[in-house]
Amino acid sequence: MSVNSLFDIGSTSLRAVGEKIDATSQNIANAESEGYRRRRVSLSSRSVAATGLYASNGAQDVTSSGVGVEQFERVRDGMLVAARNEARSSESAAREEGRVLGVLEGALATDTDAGLSASLQGLADGFSNLAINPDSQGVRESVLGRARQLTDTFGRLDQRLGELTTNTENALADNVEKANGLLDKVASLNEQIENARAGGSPDYAAEDQRDQTVKELSKLLPVEAQENRSDGYTLTVDGMTVVQGTEATNLSVDQSGDTLAVEFGKTGVEFTPGAEGGGEIGAQARLLNDTLPGVQSDLDALADDVVKEVNAAHRKGADQNGDTGENFFVDKSATGPTSKNTAGNIELNVDGPKDIAAVATPALGTPGGNETAVTIDQGDFGDGSGAGNIEARLTKNSESGASTVEVSDITDDGNLPGDLEGGTFDVTVKNNTAPDKLDFTIDRPDGSTSTETGVNVGSGGTTIRLEDDGTETIDLDVGTAFQDADVGPTETKEFSVTVDNSLPGDTGPAQNIADRASDLTTGATDLAAGVGTQVQEAAAKEEAQAAVGERVQAQIEDVSGVSVDQQLSSLIEQQQQFAASAQVLTTAREVSSTLLSIAR
Repeated sequence: MSVNSLFDIGSTSLRAVGEKIDATSQNIANAESEGYRRRRVSLSSRSVAATGLYASNGAQDVTSSGVGVEQFERVRDGMLVAARNEARSSESAAREEGRVLGVLEGALATDTDAGLSASLQGLADGFSNLAINPDSQGVRESVLGRARQLTDTFGRLDQRLGELTTNTENALADNVEKANGLLDKVASLNEQIENARAGGSPDYAAEDQRDQTVKELSKLLPVEAQENRSDGYTLTVDGMTVVQGTEATNLSVDQSGDTLAVEFGKTGVEFTPGAEGGGEIGAQARLLNDTLPGVQSDLDALADDVVKEVNAAHRKGADQNGDTGENFFVDKSATGPTSKNTAGNIELNVDGPKDIAAVATPALGTPGGNETAVTIDQGDFGDGSGAGNIEARLTKNSESGASTVEVSDITDDGNLPGDLEGGTFDVTVKNNTAPDKLDFTIDRPDGSTSTETGVNVGSGGTTIRLEDDGTETIDLDVGTAFQDADVGPTETKEFSVTVDNSLPGDTGPAQNIADRASDLTTGATDLAAGVGTQVQEAAAKEEAQAAVGERVQAQIEDVSGVSVDQQLSSLIEQQQQFAASAQVLTTAREVSSTLLSIAR
């Protein structure tokens, strides 16, 4: 081996060990830097030609082995990073759903006096007390107070749902803007990193920053990263490319349709997060399109049931003014084809305590009662002219003679047979274009409506059915009561038929309302329980994904993280290697000096 070889081997060793010391120093300095990936230097042998004046062999040139840097790299496991980002995306989605639904669960709480189920039960208790004390003004005032509390509770929940929806929409818009900024940042870092590589000096700090940016992005979206040596990271979300090289496709929120849509730029392709996961953006889209509208629909359906059930029972009773057939709540569904009863518009129809129908109307043939089982208000048909045969002719226990209403065997106490409930039937009559034909629309006490079209009024005995319990019927004989000329071609006329079947002093209407309101508390409890279950499921998913993320992160730290103790140990070893390499150069210098002295 020549003296030149010693100098070459020693100098390459010093340079190589110096690179290792440099990498170790960077690792120690950045041990606490978030997103920093450990640097590693790999060494390999290098051929050193041993020619020169002082070659000792003389027979042939000797090739010696020096050392050089094989690779300077960031230590990174792409599969572990992808698994960590996936877990982080699912964890963030579950956390966001749990946060929003937790607020809703608090609003629907069943363990407070202001809760929906408690308010419904309060109304039930109020009417139950009224059934015992129908003449008590204090009890009646209490019923009104409890009813107002119920309407206020429905309104408060409707408002809270609206606020949650608005807040979630705003949060989604902010997250989409944030995600777009991160996508643009990844595209910019791709360019910076590739330019550095092309210049021969890799920018590992920028690569750390890019990984950290993708990690932040995974909290918002289920992003997947694939590295291409020619143009950096390619990012996809559900198979849709959002970053490729230096180009980024930004997200947008479209609220013009029936449901909210998060779209990829101008492609028209929607981001569909599925039943779970999807990051915060996926969770918010799911909340706005499915979860919150579902709860709103259930709440509105419950409000509609309350209005219809309570009204149906209330119409069967009489208030202290002697009025019957009145609704307790305003029935929005009866005001037009597009109107409906919702939690946000439920309101009382009664003006004061005397307007609450608590008792049934007096029975037939009793003091204060009617002598007839059926009374007919001729309405638009006047006082008997024209269709005068629709006046009431059926009296208690009377089945003889011509009767416009056929009710089988009304009993002495005025009750109807079977399960017939009677009440007031509002009938609308329109002219049919065919000769001797009229159309009849019947609005029943239970809120249902039916239409009999093309009824022949030109022959006797034609009837329309008012009520049918499966065994007994109430029929109105229109064949003998009407003729075609009673309603003009462009006219619409109305009249009503009231069939009375109640007992004196009966507070059944108030108790029926109490029973129906009590039954509806189950719907309120189920609604709260359903939201509570979703909160628990979200918490369980968050905990599970957090555990997965922590486990994978620990593996990442084992592979790519910095252990200060290990790096200090390596630094001591490298210091010794550096000193040894310096000693080789010292030895080479001494040998060279000795040879020069001999040559003199």
